[in-house]
Amino acid sequence: MTMELLDDHEQSERVRKWLRENGTAIVGGIALGLFLIFGYQWWTRSRVEHRLTAATQYLSVSDAIDQQDRDALERIAAALADDYSDTPYASMALMQLASEQVVAGQADEATKSLERAHKLAVDKQLQGIIALRLARLKLAAGDADGALAMADGKEVAAFESLTAELRGDALLTKGDTSGAREAYSNALTHLDASAPSRRIIEMKLADLGGVTESS
Repeated sequence: MTMELLDDHEQSERVRKWLRENGTAIVGGIALGLFLIFGYQWWTRSRVEHRLTAATQYLSVSDAIDQQDRDALERIAAALADDYSDTPYASMALMQLASEQVVAGQADEATKSLERAHKLAVDKQLQGIIALRLARLKLAAGDADGALAMADGKEVAAFESLTAELRGDALLTKGDTSGAREAYSNALTHLDASAPSRRIIEMKLADLGGVTESS
């Protein structure tokens, strides 16, 4: 019995000694584990709140447009671009601002807004849409070569019909009617028969002597 007590005492001392030597590391490990669990939950909740705030601010964009309040629109777009650039709402607000600037005849300002929107775009699809709008602005400004260069970019490759139509418009501006016809025909191959834009492209093709299904 005495030996058993001594063994228990010795084992207890060994445990206490081991804890003294390793206790800090254990506590630190537990603390780190708890931090990772609860810290991640906090981070996730914080991210959700961040995006919700951005979405709420973006809703104000429509109000500013409806009220024709350009100052408010510019403030909202700038705030989203500065503070919420990691969300799609920053680029979307800048795109809306660019549209209003185009209507107001401020092509240069619209280009700047779209260039910033393009830089902040958080996904490839949105980036491609913005690139197409930029290309359209370039074409409207007489820069057909710049528009063609953007139409050939990888980021717009997923938008076959829009890209092909853009190429057709740019080539027609350069006087290349044959190339424009080919581009319009290509655009039609990527559109359903009921697509709203199909009729417009068919008219462009018909004006150049091209054959369409409705001819």
